[in-house]
Parts: sequence; C-alpha cells; structure tokens
Amino acid sequence: MTRILVIGDLHLPAEREDYLEFCRGLRKKYKTTETVFIGDVLDHHAISFHQKHPESDSAVAEYHRSMEKMKAWKKAFPNAKVCIGNHDERIHRLSSNAGIPAMYLKDYKDIFDTPNWEWDYEWVIDNVSYIHGTGASSGITPAFNSAKVRIQSTVSGHVHSAGSICWSVGPNGGKIFGFNVPNGVDKDHILMYYSRNFLKKPVNGAGVVIDGHPYMEIMD
Repeated sequence: MTRILVIGDLHLPAEREDYLEFCRGLRKKYKTTETVFIGDVLDHHAISFHQKHPESDSAVAEYHRSMEKMKAWKKAFPNAKVCIGNHDERIHRLSSNAGIPAMYLKDYKDIFDTPNWEWDYEWVIDNVSYIHGTGASSGITPAFNSAKVRIQSTVSGHVHSAGSICWSVGPNGGKIFGFNVPNGVDKDHILMYYSRNFLKKPVNGAGVVIDGHPYMEIMD
C-alpha cells in the first residue's frame, strides 16, 4: 500500500515557522513512506515578473535565506519527489526569455542542492496525477477541474485559498477525485504582502494519499 505525504506550497523563505513540524507529525500519524512536494518550494520574489516589495531581499540574499530554510526540509525529508511550480521555474523562464538554451543552465537538483529529490512537472502514482497546477483554472475546485479534463484523479497546489477534495462517480462506478492540497505559506510574511487585501487567505495544511485515496489535514 502506497502511503504518500503531500506537502503544500512552501514559497521559501515565506513558510509558516510551524509547518515543518506539522508535516513531520503527519508522516508519523499516517506512517507515510513517500513524500511529494506539490511545488513552489521557493518563492523567487526578487526575480519575479511582478512588482517587488521595496523592503524585500535582493535575489542573492533571498536565495541564501531560502537555502538556509531548505536545510531543515532536506534533513527531515531526504528523499522526495517535487512537482516543479511556476515560482520554482522562474530562473529557467527568465533565461528562456533572454534566449539562453537550457543546456547552459543547472538542473533543479544542482540549483537547490537536493541530490535525492527528483524534480519533474508531473508524477503519477497509483494512477493519481500529482501536478503543481500552473495554468489550471482557479475557482473553488481547481484540482477537480483538472481531474475532469484529464479523466484522472489529480492532486495539485498553486491556488493558496483552495483546500478541498471533490469526487465524481460515473454510472458504472468509476471514480475520480480532485484534491487541492493546502499550503504552508505565512500570510503575514513580507513576500506575501501583495495579498494583504485579499478576502480569501491561504488555507494552511497538507495532505496524505493512501493507496490512491486522499485525506486532508488543516492547521489551526
């Protein structure tokens, strides 16, 4: 039986201080044997396409601050699969826009010093698709919308204000679900300043998928 811990968006260095301990607790509670980071492990605010906060770190300072935070996650979860998120790939997107071929760039393992983490845009485990959710429709149930298009159960993150599990059952008993995994973002961090006036705030938490069945845990 596959027992997967699904860790939500971190946006290092802007994660909640208690999120790591929360995820470690879920691993112990559910006795998970595999770990999937759903993406946006790093925020990369300083090299964002959007307006930067004037008091935020430079790109170099932000990278080092993020890497310092990353140490604890690598120690706690030395082996993991990672869904590449839109924030994670900002380096490659900016390089591509500048006409620099991928052959000149480091891969994600080298950039983030994660030799035992496997990085890809999608993972399929027990016929369940794990994606970050970049480009998917938003709304209340973006993962479920993706699942219906894919005709495959789908787990995704990306939309911070969504945390849900929705099922669809066909006339012959076929089932698919869409699981919007909660995240570990600190809404009061300076890098999250852009969303200060949003009525919908981040849903903090994480998920577990056991033998293809989803479970959601919300933080206080």
